[in-house]
Amino acid sequence: METITDEQIKNLNISSSEMLDWINVALLNKQDCRLPEKISIKLDNHVFHNYMPCVIPKLNIAGEKIVTRYPNRTPSLESKIFLFDYETGGQKMNCLLDGNFITTMRTACVAVHSLKLLAKSNYKTISILGLGEIGNAFIKVLIETATKPLNIQLLRYKNQAEQTIEKFKSCKNINFTIVDDYQTMAKNSDVIVSAVTYLENDLADPSIYKKGVLIIPIHTRGFMECDLAFDKIFCDDISHVQGFKYFNQYKYCHEVAEIVGGNGFKGRESDDERIIVYNIGIALHDLYFANKIYEKIKK
Repeated sequence: METITDEQIKNLNISSSEMLDWINVALLNKQDCRLPEKISIKLDNHVFHNYMPCVIPKLNIAGEKIVTRYPNRTPSLESKIFLFDYETGGQKMNCLLDGNFITTMRTACVAVHSLKLLAKSNYKTISILGLGEIGNAFIKVLIETATKPLNIQLLRYKNQAEQTIEKFKSCKNINFTIVDDYQTMAKNSDVIVSAVTYLENDLADPSIYKKGVLIIPIHTRGFMECDLAFDKIFCDDISHVQGFKYFNQYKYCHEVAEIVGGNGFKGRESDDERIIVYNIGIALHDLYFANKIYEKIKK
């Protein structure tokens, strides 16, 4: 059995455009894959083990992602991906991959994919809060796949916004602005992407968001009341949102894969629609990324 490290994966220098294509192909295969809900085992002292299995028969892919958290470990959060050959019934294990880079990049690419799919046609201003690893990965993919100049607002927090601007200062056709408070940021935004890991309450009343706004809460928090007020809600998997407080009152809720797959479900139908997208994370993307990386390593 081969082991593939994060360093090996990074050394492949996979382009953002290629990874965005992987997201789309994975979504096209969602209807035919087997994707049970993840199993989460929570232990003492904030330790947990999450198990995320997936089988994609048409692509001969099967496997499982395992995410563990041990607060006293560095890093505290780690993931591994087991990749099998589906046709042999799991008798052949292709490889074990470090999953940290894959998790970061597939999360960022899914968010950019949703932006390109569901933002209004003439969007201009993208606001981003939460500028950790995921937030910066999102900006990287967004910039590298942009087809027009971008106005990006960053919410000031410690010195993260300044560090992000420094990191991307060589990129062309990007105008960064730092905003001191969320209310000001939200009022002027066509797209809002939140990579904040924890928020106790909603960031703002839904009335503050203008017509046509698209909100992408990578970590789901901060927009609960928008679930009732917005025109449409999309998600990566219905099982992820069925437990949300207002799920039974949603006006319109479908999976992103249903738009991509051409199943008759509409995405954005008007530049006035306010839309929110919950991509919580599915093993389908992890396994597809892992298989494509395995193929590249074999070559």
